[in-house]
Amino acid sequence: MSIYNKIRIIFLVAALFTTAFFGSFFYIQKNDHVKQIQKRYIQTAFYISRHFKQNKNKDFHQNLQDPNLKLFLKESDFTIVKNRKRMNDVLKYGHTVLKRKVMRSTIKIIGEKGVMHLYIKHRTFQILLRDKQAVSFPWNTLFWYLSALLFLVLLYLWLTQSLKPLKRLQSQIHRVAEGDLSVSVKSDKHDEIAQVANAFDDALRKLESLINSRQLFLRSIMHELKTPLAKGKLLNEFLENPTQKEGYDAIFERLELLIEEFSKIEQMLSSSYEAKLSNYSALDIVEQALELMILDESEMEQKVTLVPKSDYRLHTDFELLALALKNLIDNAIKYGSEHRVLIQIDTQGILISNNGTQFTHSLEPYLEPFHDQKHGLGLGLYIVQNIIKMLSLDLSYHYSKGQNHFRISQCSI
Repeated sequence: MSIYNKIRIIFLVAALFTTAFFGSFFYIQKNDHVKQIQKRYIQTAFYISRHFKQNKNKDFHQNLQDPNLKLFLKESDFTIVKNRKRMNDVLKYGHTVLKRKVMRSTIKIIGEKGVMHLYIKHRTFQILLRDKQAVSFPWNTLFWYLSALLFLVLLYLWLTQSLKPLKRLQSQIHRVAEGDLSVSVKSDKHDEIAQVANAFDDALRKLESLINSRQLFLRSIMHELKTPLAKGKLLNEFLENPTQKEGYDAIFERLELLIEEFSKIEQMLSSSYEAKLSNYSALDIVEQALELMILDESEMEQKVTLVPKSDYRLHTDFELLALALKNLIDNAIKYGSEHRVLIQIDTQGILISNNGTQFTHSLEPYLEPFHDQKHGLGLGLYIVQNIIKMLSLDLSYHYSKGQNHFRISQCSI
């Protein structure tokens, strides 16, 4: 889960807790308000019932004109609904909030169109009082609730804005992983993310400088090697002995192939080589690898046995895989006990075998450059491993019946 999703969850939970808090507060406040209203209504109902009971000898209209009653209703914020039609409408369409008995009278608290009413019914009278206190919405509570939500939203936006440089840094790191060392993640801010970005940028600049120095060094060596090689080939044309001339031609051709091989390896390791992928026959690739070894016919017959059992095909870079196979075959010949190699092409891939002792360690140490293991494979398997990884192929090793077996195959999806 990304850090952005974690932040969203935290703020969502905070918003839910804030809503629950204010909801509970509003509910408690509403219940207290209802209890206070009910208490005022019941006290009013007690007073009205007692008043009419004490003045039962007077008629109803005369009781309504009593100064004490008028004063009580005024102080209690009630007014008498005298219109009979209005009374009937309230009783018919109003919503009864509370109904109970008080001093042999039935009282009802009725809400109708946002106005509260107190209805008192006795066997000798009935009266409807309108509450002059308006039912107010808790705007104060709503204001603080919306303020709290707005604060959380602004805090979320501020925090995500602060993390934007981290997202840009992640994007730049992906570009570096793809081989683009020219990116810059320098920041002029002073927070922790900026410190990480600046430290990464400094390390990147040092790495870029080292890689450029290495590339310049290797390319300079290859360039300098080509100059004496060209002079040697030119001088070789003046030799009169055909045998010597042919031998030197083979040597110069070998050197040219080695320089070209070093160039491809340098490009591959510096991530500047673009693989040319297509479908190729495994047999054609193996034959190209054997061509790179520059073996004459007698050496080929003596050292290499090629057994194509199947027309296996690979989706790969022809030249690069041929270079990897050339290194594997060369190692198998050099370090095999009989200095021979068996190359088999079957339905599972390309199998390269030689007689020899089993590796005393796992294969991983031999894939490192300039390792110090007994077999002394040097850069061979390191180059092979990097090419195989670049081409998304599979390299496996096993030992059986006194033979080392390396297999190259297409990765299964």
